[in-house]
Amino acid sequence: MDNEFTSCCFTGYRPNKFPFSLDGKSKQYKDFENALFSKILELIDDRCLTFYSGMAMGFDIIAAENVLLCKKARKDAYIKLVCAIPFINQTEAFTKEWKKRYQKVLAQADEVILISDSYYKGCYTKRNEFMVNSCDYVMTWFDGKMGGTRSTLLYAEGIGRHIINLNNDPFIEQFPQTEYIID
Repeated sequence: MDNEFTSCCFTGYRPNKFPFSLDGKSKQYKDFENALFSKILELIDDRCLTFYSGMAMGFDIIAAENVLLCKKARKDAYIKLVCAIPFINQTEAFTKEWKKRYQKVLAQADEVILISDSYYKGCYTKRNEFMVNSCDYVMTWFDGKMGGTRSTLLYAEGIGRHIINLNNDPFIEQFPQTEYIID
């Protein structure tokens, strides 16, 4: 890697799509979160200092929380958390717990970027493309399910971003290459 600073965005599943609970109690969850934290630190060591989160329930918020933990652990590096919000009322369908976590992350973010004042069909895709276009790396936990994560990863692959899949299987082996699917 060259001497320039790089950036990473996160894309991943909502809680109901994970094959394990996100309550923090299972071994699978603990392994997942340890891998996420370790990979973020590894990227920081490689001069990746800006991280983008789309702030959805599940992977996005957990990743943002881990960036904030890394900021505390690595005060020697200027680590920046950017929250890319697809529209103002993103949290309307969030549970009380996820709303609380969302607000806590936003309060500690270095920058908040609002993509749209209101929801419209495709606003999540626009948010995801903004993040991918702004980054060198895309980090995920992906096991091949259809949806926004898959579409975002296909887009990222198509424009040559480095994809880091925290699931054991490499991204390319998860599914055959297909066209980018717009929501």
